[in-house]
Amino acid sequence: MQATSGSSATPKALARDLYAMFFTLNQRVARDTFQMLADMGLSITQFKMLHLLARERDDELSVKALGDQFRLSLAAASRAVDGLHQRGYVERLECPSDRRVKRVHLTDAGRDAIRELHATNVSLLAEFTATLDEDQRRALAAALAPLLDQLDLQPSMEGPSR
Repeated sequence: MQATSGSSATPKALARDLYAMFFTLNQRVARDTFQMLADMGLSITQFKMLHLLARERDDELSVKALGDQFRLSLAAASRAVDGLHQRGYVERLECPSDRRVKRVHLTDAGRDAIRELHATNVSLLAEFTATLDEDQRRALAAALAPLLDQLDLQPSMEGPSR
């Protein structure tokens, strides 16, 4: 595939290149990530829920909010949360002002699971970046820095901070 030529890249051409890069890198990471999730007894949805909770200021959301985020019914979100609770990754709490509302709080074990998953993914991506020469790594770092700023992301072993 021919990459776009820097400053003359149209948004669509650049999007195609970005998608190809994302897809290829994701293939390098996905097999090991899926195996790790299977070993931990987690579904993709549960992984996404843990990740979302880890990004919340107080590590807590309602079951309904989690379901809404992933377009799940309340019943499906509740089942996913039950699995996370059984593994000790989250606690379920009653809302003090409305007992019908169930809140989900990320536990230390949940935070550790997210850190472990992100560290594995970063390690797999590091295998790719190790294949780049020094000039390519510098160019990639220089290109990513303003994008990370624009998206308000901080590079971290724990994954995106937002």
